[in-house]
Amino acid sequence: MIISEDKEIDIFVASRIGSFKHIKYHTDSSKNSKKCIENLVDIKSLQKEDSITRMEWGNSEQTEILIGRKNQQIQIYNTLDGFTNTYTADFAPGDIVGLGRYKRRLVAAVNSGTVKIWSKKNEELVTVGKIDRMRVCAEHELFATGGEENDLKVYRIGEQAPIFSAKNLPHDWLQLRRPVWVSDLCFINNEGGNVLAVCSRHGYVRLYDTRAQRRPVQCVDFENMAATCISNSFDDRQVLVGFGRGQLHQVDLRKGKPDKGYKGATGAITDVTIARQERLVVSASLDRNVRVHAFESKDMVYKQYLTSKLSCILVQTEGSTPLRHADTEIKQEEIKEEEGDDYDLMFNNMETVGDKPLKKKLPQEELPAKKIKPSSEGRTDVDLEESNTEDAIKKLLKSTERQKKKREQKRKEKKAKSVFHNA
Repeated sequence: MIISEDKEIDIFVASRIGSFKHIKYHTDSSKNSKKCIENLVDIKSLQKEDSITRMEWGNSEQTEILIGRKNQQIQIYNTLDGFTNTYTADFAPGDIVGLGRYKRRLVAAVNSGTVKIWSKKNEELVTVGKIDRMRVCAEHELFATGGEENDLKVYRIGEQAPIFSAKNLPHDWLQLRRPVWVSDLCFINNEGGNVLAVCSRHGYVRLYDTRAQRRPVQCVDFENMAATCISNSFDDRQVLVGFGRGQLHQVDLRKGKPDKGYKGATGAITDVTIARQERLVVSASLDRNVRVHAFESKDMVYKQYLTSKLSCILVQTEGSTPLRHADTEIKQEEIKEEEGDDYDLMFNNMETVGDKPLKKKLPQEELPAKKIKPSSEGRTDVDLEESNTEDAIKKLLKSTERQKKKREQKRKEKKAKSVFHNA
């Protein structure tokens, strides 16, 4: 894809050690540098429990970011004013697996199976069963959940019972039940909240229409590929799916097959999103890189290493955020990463061993001459510089003859002892 003029795209990235970064990406590659990256939290103050597990936009203007951490802290970050509020999701044990806003209400879910809806007047809890993902569709007052052996369910905000519960596919040709594990889900755009797509750790992508039937209306299988994340693509009924081995594919749910593939990642894709106007696909992976691909050509136009395992990514398409203080060095984060990675800590704590000094070799003239005596066991390394060479050769022949006789005698004794020979 040829871009005539330089455009700026704001990317917000979260990691498993709790760091939160802002990247100013320029479509003109010559302007991209480490000066375009800034840390939005103090790296020194982070602990192991500060890992960011979920990150979502809090409003349609994309000026508010909801951040969920492993220690059940929910932070609200304003792109202009910084961190404004903090909530504690201690209503149930588990990591935060979903966040969202509906009007002035905050919706949060933990993987133990409880969804809480905060409002000024009251608080409401909804039990949905053990889940791996929850997403909110604020436009239509809905939220959807799914997890391991807990298929897709759609709830209306303010109601306890689901308005839609997905039904599994029929048994396979061996009459065995098909396993269910929803790892991520999304509401399809321009469908009124009635059409959803889910991906699974068991390697399938399914499309559901809540108006038609409980079973999926389309199913695409990927053998031996665990899907980790899913997001809307540029066209309707097309989704972007990331997998655990670094694959990133666009799936056409009309045709029921993969459409495009984006290469480059070596770790699991943890999150994927798009920049709609610039027609770019932005992804984060466990190999600690942010990648930007051109949608049509599938070329990787940008790649940035961020020293920590990335978990979530957002692209600001409704506006722009100026950089506050660009970090030219990220050594502090490397130190925090060592604390979270036992293998890195072990190797970094090892003493550095320098090169051993080479031993000085004596010149050939100073080496003592090695005298070799004739062997009594048939050796041939006789010193030819001896004065009487003929005597040495005779001794060698005699020793060889003795060895030959000894071998012949041992062979006869062994033959005499043999059971078959005596018989």
